[in-house]
Amino acid sequence: MPRFRNFATNSKLNPSSKPVIVGTKPYYAPGDSVDVTCMSAPSRPAAILKWWINGEEARTKRMPSVESPDGLFTSKLRLKFEARPNHFWEGKMKLQCEAIISQAHTLRSEEIIITSNGATTATGAYDQQKDGPTIDGGKHVYSVGDLVDINCTAARSQPPAELHWYINDKEVRPDYLVPRKPIVYHNGEESPVLGLKFIVKQRHFQKQEMRLRCTATLSEVKRMTSEPLEAILAEQQKSDLHVDLNISSGTLNILGSWF
Repeated sequence: MPRFRNFATNSKLNPSSKPVIVGTKPYYAPGDSVDVTCMSAPSRPAAILKWWINGEEARTKRMPSVESPDGLFTSKLRLKFEARPNHFWEGKMKLQCEAIISQAHTLRSEEIIITSNGATTATGAYDQQKDGPTIDGGKHVYSVGDLVDINCTAARSQPPAELHWYINDKEVRPDYLVPRKPIVYHNGEESPVLGLKFIVKQRHFQKQEMRLRCTATLSEVKRMTSEPLEAILAEQQKSDLHVDLNISSGTLNILGSWF
């Protein structure tokens, strides 16, 4: 009987905390420099940060992420500009920072080990975990010169997983792959199916065995936006900006006028 092994890739969870904005001053006046920095929560991989001024992306210079001893990264992005009246739309200027994390989760995979003198295969997997891909469609015995024609099916998900085939831990050549029609469910989820088809050669056996493995990779993009900093243009006699910082809510109200 073939031997099956289950594999899992350990990945850090995306942070649940929103990015925060630091570096604000208690007072601003027209012509002053607004110099603030956005900081992400620790994550792996590192978050990609973007600044938005009144809903439009601002041009900024990337800063290197800092890795902590536990392998997580903290990203920072600085925004510096001179406050101008045209930054206020309908009496308000809104600054926000967005953190984007794209993470690929490699789900547990199934491996078939075939010995050089032939081995009986099965359509299922022993100890297969329910969210991992499954291999089916194999013959009972494989020898040099035989045709391998099997399928790998991923668990249902949305977005659908991306399947990969490996022979002896090396990803197979594109001409070995056979795209199959995915299984589509009524709620929009899909189970992708990818075939593996090739003629068994002696070179496929290493230490008298050939190992076939399929993995399912699910990509996730997580977006988190900071609490908005709103600068409100109010009628005052002084040409300055007064900052009312509410630490508990994470909002910043800036009052001022120009004349």
